[in-house]
Amino acid sequence: MAGVQWPLTAKGDRSSTGFNKDVYKAIAEGLACQDLAQAIASEKDWRQQYDRHVENVVEDLAAMSLVDTGKMAAAMQAGLEKARAMEFEASEGNSSALAEVMKEPKRKFETAKIAGTKAEAKTEVTIPYHGTELKGQELDAQCDVWAKFGTIEPGCAEALKSGARKLGELKGRTFLVLGASSELGAVRPLLEAGATVAAVMRSNTKRWTELIEFARNTAGTLLAPIAGGSATGSDKEIAESAGADLLKDAPAVADWLLRCGREAEGPVTVSTYLYMDGEANVRLTAVSDFIVEAAAKEFGKEKVSFAYLASGSTSHIISEEASKAQEENFKTGNAWAKMFGKRKDLAPSGQASKLGAPSYNFYRGLINRQGPNYALAQYMRQWRAVLLHVEGFIVSTPVTPNCRTESVCSNKIMKAALEGMAYWKPMESFDPETCRMAMLAILVTDLTEPLKDLASPGMIFTQRAFHSGLWRCPFELGSLGWTTYALGQVAPRKKPEVGDYQ
Repeated sequence: MAGVQWPLTAKGDRSSTGFNKDVYKAIAEGLACQDLAQAIASEKDWRQQYDRHVENVVEDLAAMSLVDTGKMAAAMQAGLEKARAMEFEASEGNSSALAEVMKEPKRKFETAKIAGTKAEAKTEVTIPYHGTELKGQELDAQCDVWAKFGTIEPGCAEALKSGARKLGELKGRTFLVLGASSELGAVRPLLEAGATVAAVMRSNTKRWTELIEFARNTAGTLLAPIAGGSATGSDKEIAESAGADLLKDAPAVADWLLRCGREAEGPVTVSTYLYMDGEANVRLTAVSDFIVEAAAKEFGKEKVSFAYLASGSTSHIISEEASKAQEENFKTGNAWAKMFGKRKDLAPSGQASKLGAPSYNFYRGLINRQGPNYALAQYMRQWRAVLLHVEGFIVSTPVTPNCRTESVCSNKIMKAALEGMAYWKPMESFDPETCRMAMLAILVTDLTEPLKDLASPGMIFTQRAFHSGLWRCPFELGSLGWTTYALGQVAPRKKPEVGDYQ
């Protein structure tokens, strides 16, 4: 199929395994961790063993961020360059390096402008939560409960409360959204807030019809990419012609988004909310990274900012307070968890200690079942977010909670596990609607009150993390896996009981 492809290997196939290994090996070499680089290169069972190698690389990056930010950034950049070394197949047998193709789009999208008809924009974030609509003092109280219990970090609670009241500050901003159909992306709330949204979403008449109808009833403006149709036709005609495939139309999508950014009068935010199953997730991420890099270069720190959503199933430095909370939660944990649960190990690994980093606590969050391509796509976005932050750009990239999205719940085991998480203090899983609006509130705070003076650039993920309690639960989730699954099947528990908060 024409579009973004994995590069051909020496064997003539497009395998992702060797590609994955080369990315992490490049980072290990950039950090002068030759033993780790050799271990990665010699691994024979990457699919089953990738997680321990990846977490070693990620921890070494985290440790280096506390010692030498420049060296960390150089190693991340080396990894990203390897990860973006895709090809673009214009037609069967006609492939070129993606990096070169992105410079010269062969066609251009027109822009359909769908202006909202409402005069008043929404100025406050409301978060739906188990049948209630949290706002104002009720939202503040719930944020304090989550923070005290350990489901979110204290900085997240403050960001939620602050951002919820400042939604009106998004009016006049332009958001260039990669992955406009994402369940957790905030396209519709952004339109309601009076923002302009340039939406990248594949052709789907039904979805575009619904989005256009929604946009018309807001104070915002929707920009839609049009190819092969009229950009000034009726809403019905626009819906039938709108859409762009990031894998097939990569150069043209980049060109269109940059043009939308140039025409924006106010601040611009490039929002990356992409996801696809399997290896396509990495290809999508590679394309998006070229677009992000181009936007940063063209618009500069004064005009453009960036937004991502970091997966909770990744690894990070966490605070001493979170580590102490694990100890307390172990003391008060139930007997069943203590009998079967394996204690988390937050201590620095031997690899990281060689880098001379000061003491820190490291949460290892990778889930082997999700696969190496999931991990690579997630970390590619995180590496770019860190690099942008180091360069001085405003970046919003909070860790997101465990969420009942359609993609996660399509796996019956994962769906049941989400329903059983609330049995283990202080964990809780969330509906997509709750997560979407919570992430919007944090985004508002990140754009208006950006994080500064962090001990490590990696703290952009952790200061305002909505991690579902994973960082403060004392047990490895996998060790309670079947128990969690069984409880989720037999006695689903959407949230902790009132007594659990005492």
